[in-house]
Amino acid sequence: MSITTNPCAMSQDSAHRIAITGTPSSGKTTVAEFALANSNTGWLLSVISDKELAEKNGVLGEIDSNDGAQPIDVEKLATTLSEQWKQYPDSDMLIDGHLSHLLPVDAIVIIRCNPEVLQIRMQERGWSKSKIDENAEWELLGAAWNDEHEWGDTPVLELDSTETSVDSLFSHIETWARDGFKPKSPEQRIDWITVLHGE
Repeated sequence: MSITTNPCAMSQDSAHRIAITGTPSSGKTTVAEFALANSNTGWLLSVISDKELAEKNGVLGEIDSNDGAQPIDVEKLATTLSEQWKQYPDSDMLIDGHLSHLLPVDAIVIIRCNPEVLQIRMQERGWSKSKIDENAEWELLGAAWNDEHEWGDTPVLELDSTETSVDSLFSHIETWARDGFKPKSPEQRIDWITVLHGE
């Protein structure tokens, strides 16, 4: 599925909807929770997850008995939100979730993490080996993040959470947003295959 752009025209003076996406356990929800708990920094914003949006709009599926996941009909959700979000929000909104970049947002933050560290995080959460391997491979290949044409004109910020504190990640995002989402795209993309295997 391609990226759905926000029907509003970008304006630095307007509030925006910002997706925080990434492979599960990369740290995106930790950043979103930190943002919510530290809203006294002067950056007025709200935080919601893609799952909450799906539930509110009736596009959240039944719980899968195999892995406990609840599928989201992303295409229906994106279409619905495109109608609902024709106006800018009252304050900047962070949308947390590994599918959030597929929604009609104004900017996208991708949280990346070294796959080896990602595996440890998932093991600590008690995930199954198959789920750990699947997500670690997904992060290693970075398939969802490598097709730059998918983003269109939507500004994208890519951050490495491997050894970066949550407050530093949040500070990067806040500075980027306040500066009009500049630069509009990463100067150098994270390539875990090269980092880990030198290929």
